[in-house]
Amino acid sequence: MILDTAVVPCGGLGTRLLPITRWLPKEILPVGLRPVLHWVLDEAADAGLLRAIIVTNPHRPILEAIARNYPGPLDLEFVPQEHPRGLGDAFLRARDPLAGSPFLAILPDNLFIDGNPTAAVLATYRSTGLATVLLAEIAREKSSLAGATGRAQAAKTEDGTLRVTAIAGKSTGSFDTGGQPSAITPIGRMAFHGDILLEFEEVARGLSGNAELDDVPVLQRLARRNALAGVVNSARFFDVGNAEGYRDAIAAFPARA
Repeated sequence: MILDTAVVPCGGLGTRLLPITRWLPKEILPVGLRPVLHWVLDEAADAGLLRAIIVTNPHRPILEAIARNYPGPLDLEFVPQEHPRGLGDAFLRARDPLAGSPFLAILPDNLFIDGNPTAAVLATYRSTGLATVLLAEIAREKSSLAGATGRAQAAKTEDGTLRVTAIAGKSTGSFDTGGQPSAITPIGRMAFHGDILLEFEEVARGLSGNAELDDVPVLQRLARRNALAGVVNSARFFDVGNAEGYRDAIAAFPARA
């Protein structure tokens, strides 16, 4: 099946940007005179995707209102995530409109300049036939500004593409390079076959209570099976989910209507 759909999770609480996110979802905060979400949708459209399924918090209807004013060519659909129970749970909310089709997850926390990482991930997914994740190399001196994602290991194959061979669990606080000058970590662009939702459901069955369903356990499964390709990000990257990254993005992005 052709991958032509983005899933954009927007149901989180934006705790790293409190207190402003107590009133405004982080996805509609302005960067370059536009909502963060509109930049992300532009990236999807420029990569050739045709549809975006936006997973929303139904208690914050302003986000859907802003999304519906997006002037680009994408067909938009909306599904609610009543409680922010993790990225994997957000993907499962999109199960019905996906109807078994592959999708590219685009996390709006991450903005890029001078490149289109969605297009890069999509190209590798199509060439390898494997689930594909974007990788960022984080220098130790910048690690305090990165999220608490886990370190990854990757190896180059004979055809020149990367296979992600291992992914550590998320750390606490900020990114940990493991004492090395730099390390790579998955960041917010991932291409999946439609049947990946079965794996998220399987992981969910093993969780207790209201534990969050994260993406990392499924990525780890794929890595162990040598079924996860990687693309190293070459664009300038901003984590707008934290105050420092958001401030830097405001300074870097051009004003655009």
